[in-house]
Amino acid sequence: MDSQASKEKRFVSTLEKVVMYVMYAVFGVINGAIIFSGEYGALVVMVPITVFSLGVTKWGMKWQNERYVRSAENQDDIGNLKTTINDLERRILELEKQ
Repeated sequence: MDSQASKEKRFVSTLEKVVMYVMYAVFGVINGAIIFSGEYGALVVMVPITVFSLGVTKWGMKWQNERYVRSAENQDDIGNLKTTINDLERRILELEKQ
């Protein structure tokens, strides 16, 4: 059985890849258009913006995704704890019957 954490890891990994590919494509098109237009002076402004935006986006997504995965791990732990408690309650009831 897949745990909630493993499902969440797969989902956020896929989502992160999709978002980053879109960001690479957008900035690639913008920078390509600047190069194609011949306005090389604009690259002085656009390249630092590109690098900063991609870096911050990647960092922010990793940070948020780690939070989602930790939350899913906590849900799995709560489910395991609930199962253990139910087993203990069942054993206590059996012992009380004796």
